[in-house]
Amino acid sequence: MQFDELKQRAAGRAAGLPKSPDLDAARDRLRADVAGFLEKLPEPPVYRRRDDPLVAQAGPLLAEGEALLARVLQLDEPGLSGWAEALEAHLLARCLLTEGRVEAAEDAWARAVARERQAAREKRVWARTDEQPAPVYDGATGTSRFDPRPEPAMQVKLMCPACRAVGDYAFSPRHSTHQFACRACRVAFWAYVGELRSVETRQLSKARRRYSMRLEELTGGLTRVEFDDSSGGAFSSARRDLIAFLYAPRGTLRGVLDLSSGRALWLQASGPCFVATAAFGPDAPELHAFRGFRDRVLLRSAAGRALVAAYYAAGPALARQVVRRPALQRLTRGALTGIHWALKRSGY
Repeated sequence: MQFDELKQRAAGRAAGLPKSPDLDAARDRLRADVAGFLEKLPEPPVYRRRDDPLVAQAGPLLAEGEALLARVLQLDEPGLSGWAEALEAHLLARCLLTEGRVEAAEDAWARAVARERQAAREKRVWARTDEQPAPVYDGATGTSRFDPRPEPAMQVKLMCPACRAVGDYAFSPRHSTHQFACRACRVAFWAYVGELRSVETRQLSKARRRYSMRLEELTGGLTRVEFDDSSGGAFSSARRDLIAFLYAPRGTLRGVLDLSSGRALWLQASGPCFVATAAFGPDAPELHAFRGFRDRVLLRSAAGRALVAAYYAAGPALARQVVRRPALQRLTRGALTGIHWALKRSGY
């Protein structure tokens, strides 16, 4: 059978692939690649016809799927087992289609889609109350899908961008931006939620990376979010993942959370650090200590948050003065170097 031969070839290719030094990054990339490949697969035809273009397309798709299956077998990661099963089920449907077995391909495709949906739910940290379609008529309750229903809601697990505490929150999917209050540190934060359509990354410098994400809002509109990060971490997401952008205070992006995989990226260049940036430069390591002190100390108290807000208001004007006057820049750098030394000794 063609599918058995495909699996044997994939196993042989897997034996020759090198091991990845970063298992987490390799797993994230492979999940995104498998999800993207499954997104491209068309539904099998519902009846036989001469010179069907879907049959002609199945060959190149099988070659791409075989290469992905080899990577899955080589990585042998339990966290990808659901996606591996969905990939194999879809490849079986493609093989049956190339053999002209349209009815069997249709049945295999339906099973593959069900496994794909199950795999997509395995690690996600969100749910919608209206996610499952209501039955046309439920004899036990006497209700139907045409009866008035409660307002839909989403339940998600979010991480507070100030203290990183995980909490359960609910909001209406009729809006994309929502304000919350952390139940651990009581800090107000905002979440902007959308479904990922595409992501591009560009390395701006050795320590700085720019992300450009195209999203579909919960309300259906398309938007784009761009941000820079100097943390050195990587953020890998798949098409149709639900993404939450976390802000605290409002307008200052602090983190990006993939609600479909549970992965988070905490930004090092997420908020303004005007005077220090003017004195040291945008990629200076000293900035990490100042931002760490802001995140872990100042933003956890009312007085500290007031101080940060005042600094954000006056910071740009102070930074312009520092940039224009070399003597003032040297003086500011000296003063901040002393503060940085003290913060570093304190663990920031």
